[in-house]
Amino acid sequence: MLSDILILFVFGFPAGILSLLVSALGIWRKSPVALVLAGVWTIPATVYLSAAFGLPLYLISLLQFGGAYAIYKGRPHIAWYLLIPLCLVTLYMTYLTSLSVR
Repeated sequence: MLSDILILFVFGFPAGILSLLVSALGIWRKSPVALVLAGVWTIPATVYLSAAFGLPLYLISLLQFGGAYAIYKGRPHIAWYLLIPLCLVTLYMTYLTSLSVR
């Protein structure tokens, strides 16, 4: 039971949601460390999605590292733009999960 919940939070759509929340908090507080941690949190989920769909979705976690660099350079608006692909993929995965529950 506990391992199922852990797998869900590492590979499922909650990983994307948690990563988005940590990233948004990092941008809001201008903390590049939070974006790096969120990017590391996203790596297993995006590698899993890349294998499942055959698309290079693992590059989405690299955008969070780019956002951390933008925060470091004092350009938070660029970091917000770099979060858009992760937000879209997370919304898509949430949608797919909601379809499988029915």
